[in-house]
Amino acid sequence: MGQGREAEHGHRAHPGDQAQLGHKASSGPRAHFHPGRGDFEGVLGLLAGLTMSFGRGRSARLAAELAGVRAGDRVVDVGCGPGRFLREAAERGAEAVGVEPSGQMRRIAGWRTPGALSGRVRVVDGTAERIPLGDGSATVVWAVASFHHWADPEAGLAEVHRVLQPGGRLLIAERLARPGGWFRHHALTWEQGQDLVAQVERAGFSDVTAGRHPLGRVQVLAVQARRPANPVPG
Repeated sequence: MGQGREAEHGHRAHPGDQAQLGHKASSGPRAHFHPGRGDFEGVLGLLAGLTMSFGRGRSARLAAELAGVRAGDRVVDVGCGPGRFLREAAERGAEAVGVEPSGQMRRIAGWRTPGALSGRVRVVDGTAERIPLGDGSATVVWAVASFHHWADPEAGLAEVHRVLQPGGRLLIAERLARPGGWFRHHALTWEQGQDLVAQVERAGFSDVTAGRHPLGRVQVLAVQARRPANPVPG
């Protein structure tokens, strides 16, 4: 497959967001860290989930802007954690479903969802490789700083392709690694991002691009794509 096009954008963010994508970062397109269902349970899991549930507003807005979320969209957040990105989608008038294997994270997402949004937000037990939703049920699927949790990226991308309706949008966002930086083992380099572009193309997506986006003192690497629309009958 051909190389995806690079997109450079100038989204600005407050320095306080510098660590927002670091809580679930990646060491490469094929991740090496795959936590089990128990890793976010218990008291430590509760503390981690509550920590992740606050702030991150600019990160969530960036994701929603990149994905073009609007009223009427049906958004699926793969690895939603405590649900901050779900709430951003719902605030924009979308229906949002989080897919999350950790029961603790699912509970926190429920606690943190205001009553005014509860009708547009739900969280289900699942993983990237097993999304418990019907074919073509989403207009947007995103994985924000959660791609490294995917045990089988090829299977995960196939599931995302299945769940997206024709013409639906995919966003995978991770911290962009800086040479010699503290988070270089918990992020994607630009070269790894290009490998991910090729992997997304092989999974049957079109219009695949990779872009750098500033978020405080770090940059986010965002890979965007579409499920091709159904061909017009001849």
